[in-house]
Amino acid sequence: MSLFPSTLIISSSPENTENKIKEMLSELHHQLTNNPDLFLFEEYNIATVRQAKKFLSQKPFNHDSKIILIPQADNLNSESQNALLKSLEEPGDNNYLILAVSNPTRLLATITSRCQKIRLLSSSNSEKIDLWPITGNLKKDLDFSTTLAIDKDQIKSLLQKQLEQYHQSFAKNPQKATAKIIKKLIKSINLIDSNVDPKSALDYFFLK
Repeated sequence: MSLFPSTLIISSSPENTENKIKEMLSELHHQLTNNPDLFLFEEYNIATVRQAKKFLSQKPFNHDSKIILIPQADNLNSESQNALLKSLEEPGDNNYLILAVSNPTRLLATITSRCQKIRLLSSSNSEKIDLWPITGNLKKDLDFSTTLAIDKDQIKSLLQKQLEQYHQSFAKNPQKATAKIIKKLIKSINLIDSNVDPKSALDYFFLK
C-alpha cells in the first residue's frame, strides 16, 4: 500500500478505524504510543491545529517521518478546519496527516478534496442496522418516520448509517432503486447541514 501525505479514513466502526490506523503507522515504521514523532489530537480547536503545524516544522527525533493523527476530525469546527488546509495541501517532506471520521459530511469540501479517502465497510461482525424501507405507502412510511426522535444529531447519525448500509447494498447488487434511495439520503443529510428542521429532512426521505 502506498500512503498519500494526507489520508481520510471514513468508518462508523471505531474498531475498524483503530485497526486501519495501526496498519498505516506500521507501514511508516511508527507506533501509536511513546512516539515523539507522532502528534495526536486530543482537543479539537484552533490552538491544537497551530501546535500541530509547529510540530510539522520541526525535524523528526527517532523516525524518518512525522505524523499528525486526528482520530475524530469531524469534531473540528470550521475555523480549525480552515487553519488545517495548508498543512493538508503541503505537509512537507516525509510528513503525513491521518484523519478519521464517522460522518464526513461534517468536514469542509476543501478538507476532503485534499485527502486520499479510505472508506471502511462494516465487517460481518459489526453492528448491523435494518434498512429503512420506502414501500410506496406514504401513510405506512410516515408512521415509521414519526417513531424516531427529532434530535438533529441523532437523525443525522441515523441517516449517515443508512447511507453506509445502502452503499454496501449497492456495491453488492447495483439497482436503480437503491441508487435513488442513496441520492435521497444524501439530499436529506445536506438539508440538515443547511439548518433545515431535521424532521423535515427526514420527511423528505420518505415523501419525495
